[in-house]
Amino acid sequence: MAEDWDEVDFDNAHDMVNQRRRYTRKPKRPANLLSQLMARKGYGQQKSNNELQEVWERIAQPLKDFTRTGVVRRGVLEIFVVSPAITQQLEFQKKQLLAELNRQLPQNKIREIRFRIGNVH
Repeated sequence: MAEDWDEVDFDNAHDMVNQRRRYTRKPKRPANLLSQLMARKGYGQQKSNNELQEVWERIAQPLKDFTRTGVVRRGVLEIFVVSPAITQQLEFQKKQLLAELNRQLPQNKIREIRFRIGNVH
């Protein structure tokens, strides 16, 4: 009788293994892999920051050497400025700068610009 139970147990185990058979995943498409890699390494964000810097330099033309873009957090763009005098000058142009940024980079959805004294180079 012990042999009968062993055979039954073996058959049950065999059936359970067949039911739980694992299937291999399909290979991932190269386009999906590339986008995942870019997101993981932050290349998309880097491209966006470079684009933002280029647009900022175009619209803040006379003062571009005295400023540098920071990050956009919750719709607020941070601009680093070398001196309080330049900050004051930019504050006067803030509305026009903001409108031009949103016209050229609508995907960034910038709603505010904050100027901070800091390192520009």
